[in-house]
Amino acid sequence: MRQTDPLSERGKEEMVEAQRDKGIRRPTRRELLLLLPFAFSYAFFIVLGDWQRSAPYSNLQNMGRLLLWMLLSYGVLLLFCFLLDNRKCLFTGAERQGHWWTWFLFFLLCLLCYLPYYLMYFPTWLNNDAVWQMEQALGLAARSNHHPYFHTLLMKVFLTVGLWLFDTYTAAVAFYTFFQMALVAAVFGLYLYLMYRKGTRLLWLVLAVVFYAFLPVNGMLSICMGKDAWFTAAFLLFVWAVWGCSLTETAKKKQWVLFYVTGLAVCLLRSNGIFVFLGTVFFLILSGWSRRMLFSVAVVLLSYLLWQGPILHGLQVEPPDTIESLTMPTQHLLCAYVRGGNLTEEEVAMLEAVVPLAEIDEYYNPYLFDMTKNYMREHGDQEVIAKNRGAYAKLWLRVGLRNPMLYLEAEIRQTAGYYALHTPHDQYLYTEYYMVDNPFGIETERKVFSYDASLAMSEFLQRFQALYNRVWSLGANTWLLLLGLAYTLYRRKNALVYVPCLMLLGSLLLATPVYNEFRYAYGVFVALPLLLAYSFGQKADEKTDREEGTQA
Repeated sequence: MRQTDPLSERGKEEMVEAQRDKGIRRPTRRELLLLLPFAFSYAFFIVLGDWQRSAPYSNLQNMGRLLLWMLLSYGVLLLFCFLLDNRKCLFTGAERQGHWWTWFLFFLLCLLCYLPYYLMYFPTWLNNDAVWQMEQALGLAARSNHHPYFHTLLMKVFLTVGLWLFDTYTAAVAFYTFFQMALVAAVFGLYLYLMYRKGTRLLWLVLAVVFYAFLPVNGMLSICMGKDAWFTAAFLLFVWAVWGCSLTETAKKKQWVLFYVTGLAVCLLRSNGIFVFLGTVFFLILSGWSRRMLFSVAVVLLSYLLWQGPILHGLQVEPPDTIESLTMPTQHLLCAYVRGGNLTEEEVAMLEAVVPLAEIDEYYNPYLFDMTKNYMREHGDQEVIAKNRGAYAKLWLRVGLRNPMLYLEAEIRQTAGYYALHTPHDQYLYTEYYMVDNPFGIETERKVFSYDASLAMSEFLQRFQALYNRVWSLGANTWLLLLGLAYTLYRRKNALVYVPCLMLLGSLLLATPVYNEFRYAYGVFVALPLLLAYSFGQKADEKTDREEGTQA
């Protein structure tokens, strides 16, 4: 009879234990079944311990209460045993093994946390911009690239399929919104998965889960029928692509494919996306370039130019009007005029030819350019600028050379919210309305809570918005971003992962229409957990980071 070598058996056990320490271990069927009687016991004790509350309910209702408490108890028991059983993997900063189901669990958690908002404001949060895009998508309005037409086409795809499946506008919009919500949850779940696999310590990982899954602002913006959710998802994936390409000496082909796809999406989903991409590419090339990098960059730019030129022209899509891209020059000139700057009569006449200066008090706002451009569209003549671009460029330069401090004042007022810790106005995480009047007859159809308690959720959201404005700001985002960047450079780690966020902020400083709008800097806000985990992690050697970038 063959004898077993005890040393070899011990070696196998040590190997199994070592593998177990490297990655989390899923519960076995025996362990899952073992916890059921204990969960039932806890649920039974809870219901019996509060038996007075059970009296008014029917037997069926009490059975339902018992089942709900059992499920809750089972979840707590399973989580407790799971954390203790995997404590060596979860509570240390060591690199962990990643599995597809780990990402799926993070995705599912985010999706379930956003689902109440979806059901509360079913079928969507519909604003005026989305109504206009819906009209374009359904052929009821002229096509325009004022809001990126690429996003309008995405809306068209889902609305067309939704109408074919359900034959109502409400259901078609709900179909689109659910996919958008799932996309946001999938990308946030990916970020949590990356942090988990990177070896992020449990406390920070739990805080990141709370940040991505439980913050109301993420749930609300995931159901807003606008371009912000799509752009943010593309932007975060672009940050991940830059991270993977920059942390490896020879990035793999699939990483540059991801760089191309996400880079093009960033360019097409927001007007300032091309500046984010070009700025990031500039620093990537400075850090070192390869043929694959240059090829990917060239293909992105070629695709973008083809879209902006021949494709949009062939689709008969009108470009944005002239004033849309002239936020800062217009604010500079109007500030110089309003504040009594040094302007000649000829220069004042050039301004008067574009917009009536006598009514300037009605439309000029140093913090909000939307009022000015909308007034100019209705009562001014922006075509004068379009026909005399060179002359008005010289006008801006001449007035600026004589009034530099007034230009600086205009710049600060129009952008301060993105770098100042305290601002004179609260920012809106979401506007005060959730469903505007629309020609499609779409109305909010609350699927959870009661129709009588219509203010319950909105009051909760407004309280969270007030709390956010008391303890946080977009300026705090920037300060924290720069702190992480400073420490990254201090440790001599690769800082290119920060570049897309810096470029996004830079584009806002050049052309933001609102000085303190949360959704414009939303991409920076939701990228912070991953960036800070990368900067303040325990690993100091660049070699480990390169290996993680290769795996990504």
